[in-house]
Amino acid sequence: MKTLSIENTGFQLKRFALLGMSGLGKTFISRRLAEKDNWSHYSVDYEIGNLLFKSQYRNLLDGFEIDNLTNLSNFLGKPGSLSMGGIPFSEYLKRQKLHRDAEIKATLDACLLVERSPDLSHMVCDTSGSICELVNPFDESDKILTSLSKNFVIICLEAPDSIYQVLIDRFLANPKPMYYEENFLRFLWDNYKNHASDVNDQINPDEFMVYGFKALIKRRKEIFDTISKNWGISLDFEKLRKIKSAVDLIDAIQFAIMSKTKSQ
Repeated sequence: MKTLSIENTGFQLKRFALLGMSGLGKTFISRRLAEKDNWSHYSVDYEIGNLLFKSQYRNLLDGFEIDNLTNLSNFLGKPGSLSMGGIPFSEYLKRQKLHRDAEIKATLDACLLVERSPDLSHMVCDTSGSICELVNPFDESDKILTSLSKNFVIICLEAPDSIYQVLIDRFLANPKPMYYEENFLRFLWDNYKNHASDVNDQINPDEFMVYGFKALIKRRKEIFDTISKNWGISLDFEKLRKIKSAVDLIDAIQFAIMSKTKSQ
């Protein structure tokens, strides 16, 4: 869908949007560019929190920063038994919708920032791991992907299957709140209740989050693979984490763009 070349504005001005599952290093790479090469770093997760908390949850702004997004996870919460630290499923849905609206705005705001300053260069947009739940990579007119691809080079972090098992193991050790597309979430919730407990307040929230994450990680990998194919490029996350400078990153992106161009 998206025709890429090193002549595209996003590459010429060194504006890159990093996409991929949480835990693959998007923020790590972005922070390295900001600290070592003085690039602009736009964190969608951070902007989501700002949008959510500045309205009616201002107390959650305390301690909330790019390197500490804990309050955003805590805000989403986990559905299930209140006595086990969960929240009612209806409340969970409400917070999921608030997160969705904020993520859409925060992502499009990154594009507006560029469009208002068209000469802005050397910028990395560190997207949320749930961006794949907001887009349709098969739709040529998808608003978010169209806006991102117009202003940035879309880069999906690619990882071997073994890494996804590592992410699952990390999650097992410390289950945390996640964002789900609503229809998928309702399907998971109903299916889990059929096998665990039909009574919402008897569901262990951590056990549901583990169940949901295993389903989510497979779903998201497939979506990110399609985004990479139709809208951008993919780069191996292990190689990216070893990159020491912006020059190395630019070379890797240029090589990926040229390789994809030749194969089209």
